[in-house]
Amino acid sequence: MNKKTIIFNVEYLGSDDKITRKLKLLEEQTLDDLHEAIIYKSFKWDDPHMYAFYMDNKPYSQNRKMEYHCSPEGEMDFFGEGKPNSTNTKLKELNLKKKQKFLFVFDFGDDHMFSIKIEDFSQAREGIKYPVILEQIGKAPEQYEDFDEDE
Repeated sequence: MNKKTIIFNVEYLGSDDKITRKLKLLEEQTLDDLHEAIIYKSFKWDDPHMYAFYMDNKPYSQNRKMEYHCSPEGEMDFFGEGKPNSTNTKLKELNLKKKQKFLFVFDFGDDHMFSIKIEDFSQAREGIKYPVILEQIGKAPEQYEDFDEDE
């Protein structure tokens, strides 16, 4: 086994509290796998929503080639141009570098934003099922805030 892994430091930007997760994924896994590791595995949220990764670290970037989005409609954008897709993009295809930062936006209505930093690269270990949560700091917020019916 000569597979490589990528260690991501993920920081939730929607709270005054420090909420971070350190995740390890195989470089053969996709951006969708990273999304699932963050939302479903480490935050324990369960309601699916649209999302995108912005490799230039700018939310709703104007550079369409830097936006990797989930796309149930296919890979064409509003202008009929091909747009990178998170489902088909393997992590190793991104040529990620140590200390590189990019942004993950989940649920375009609530705009949950996560800053992602490449922490390191390593060799995969036999018998480990990836992704792996290496570290969790802070309690993940509820996916939806409770609304007081009296208000």
